[in-house]
Amino acid sequence: MNLKTPLVSVVLPCYEAEESLTAALDSLLDQTYRDVEVLAIDDGSADATPRILAEYAARDDRVRVLRNEANLGVIRTLNRGVAAARGEIVARMDADDVAAPTRLERQVALLERRPEIGVVGTGVDPVDRRGRRLRPRPVLCTGPGGARFVSLFATPVMHPTIAARTELMRAHPYGGPPESLHTEDYEMFVRMLEGGVGFANIDEPLMRVRDDPSSVSARFEEIQVENFVRCAGRHLERTLGVKPDPGPRRVLVNRIDGTVRPTDLREGLRWLDRVEREFRHREPDSAAEIRRAADLQRVDVLVQATLKGAPAVRLAASALALRYGGRLLSPAARGYLAGKLRPAATRR
Repeated sequence: MNLKTPLVSVVLPCYEAEESLTAALDSLLDQTYRDVEVLAIDDGSADATPRILAEYAARDDRVRVLRNEANLGVIRTLNRGVAAARGEIVARMDADDVAAPTRLERQVALLERRPEIGVVGTGVDPVDRRGRRLRPRPVLCTGPGGARFVSLFATPVMHPTIAARTELMRAHPYGGPPESLHTEDYEMFVRMLEGGVGFANIDEPLMRVRDDPSSVSARFEEIQVENFVRCAGRHLERTLGVKPDPGPRRVLVNRIDGTVRPTDLREGLRWLDRVEREFRHREPDSAAEIRRAADLQRVDVLVQATLKGAPAVRLAASALALRYGGRLLSPAARGYLAGKLRPAATRR
């Protein structure tokens, strides 16, 4: 092992992770980029997680183990890991995910090549608990201009995939305002973006991530949705000085439920048109990426309106699909819609 201070500290929160932890650790220790420490924080697990971590730490000194004597939750655990990191770069991963062998090598190379970038994510290969491949998730943006646009209605990078400069992670800790509960990643990214941090993505699936119906996001979906809508609304107001009404704002960020009316759907899509025009003017070098991201968001909004809206909203969605037909027929939008219409899972 290289004895200098590790360049990359992978912060790996672990809680009751005995079923998946071995695969996660193996994928990190088998990285082509070797200058790594795996900083595993056991958040008070009562299963075999502590034993597995101790075994890995005993045979590979790149593994460091911290333990919370009581379960502190993800925000405090992540902040503890970032504070303890020795590397110049902090990478994230969850204990039920698996990193492709070149993941860290590719992310470190991008951060070294582009000093204006502070946070870089990757594409993912989503699977269910049985290892069956799920519908693909497109990378919505690859560069800083696109990320600034996407952040107004979605998370610009997938949190478990990020590698970021350590000083930025420490300057923008997880949590704080009430709306960060169960949306701590998005809220942190928003603060970073508003502080001028550049974001990027590698548009390749360098992580296999598991969708778990028992995850925190699934168990607290209602709180997460409301906090995301609130946080995104404040970010939009601070960025563009505008404040859409609650219904259209919910449509803009694609958190459609039974409260959304046909007028909200139409107005929310008008807001998306307006924000797209503004950002294509602000970020001319990213105009094509912004246009693509806006097209994918329109697909998502209209699909969700059709699936979750009241009958009048579904009817309005059909009419709006005709209105936006030209944009919905773009290659990116057609491919995205085709992916949504494929069967949900196929065995690997």
